[in-house]
Amino acid sequence: MDKGVYLAVSSIKADRLRQQNQAHEMSNISTIGFKKAFQVQQSTYRVDVDGSLSSRFFKVSARLGRVDLTPGPRIFTQNPLDIYLEGKGVLGVFNQNGELAFTRRGDLRINAEGTLTNGNGFVIADEGGGDIQFDPALIHRISSEGVIYASDPEEEVAEEVEVGRLLLRNADGIALEKMKDGLLKVEEADGPGDFAGADEPVYVSSHGLEGSSVKSYDVLTRMIEIERGYEMKINIIKELSDLSANAQSLMQVN
Repeated sequence: MDKGVYLAVSSIKADRLRQQNQAHEMSNISTIGFKKAFQVQQSTYRVDVDGSLSSRFFKVSARLGRVDLTPGPRIFTQNPLDIYLEGKGVLGVFNQNGELAFTRRGDLRINAEGTLTNGNGFVIADEGGGDIQFDPALIHRISSEGVIYASDPEEEVAEEVEVGRLLLRNADGIALEKMKDGLLKVEEADGPGDFAGADEPVYVSSHGLEGSSVKSYDVLTRMIEIERGYEMKINIIKELSDLSANAQSLMQVN
């Protein structure tokens, strides 16, 4: 019976992780480019009981941040630097340690140093390496291939010049996981870094952003299911405990 109790408690632990994740998703329902990232992974370990020749193997649930790249809704804006990544493309950025990671957040901005960043403050990576610098006196445009062009508005015939190229990767078929800072990396990789990606090119659309892929009604439905499952498992534990107590009383010798 202790096996049944342990399995029920382990399942409750997994439900607690799911519930925490649902609360996290609900809090990011309005976050630009937010992606759901949750999966329960079962790991097995051996338990040896002191004073006993028997050993048992139990499963525990651990959190795995695999990212669901299902596209979110398209939000049209008036900002020419806002981009919507088509398909399962991801955008390269530098984290706080200067390491290359990826994101779906495309609300691009120019900081005080003239460096291109996104809404989270992460520096946008250039395909050729390094960051992308903007001249505030020029007009900039981002093409569908992620190429950044600049033109001088004071020229009578303004000629566009390439000043940068967004680092875009196609993550179709690539398992990505979310890190603590919210950026993405290849699953089970030692750390953040570049990856080859799929052969198909990645396209972007300007004057648009990707909304959060979280749907409030999905979250509420899952939270109700988790709550009902929790009540059922608590009842199972109580019934097993009662059966164990009854069995012990029958084994007692008067």
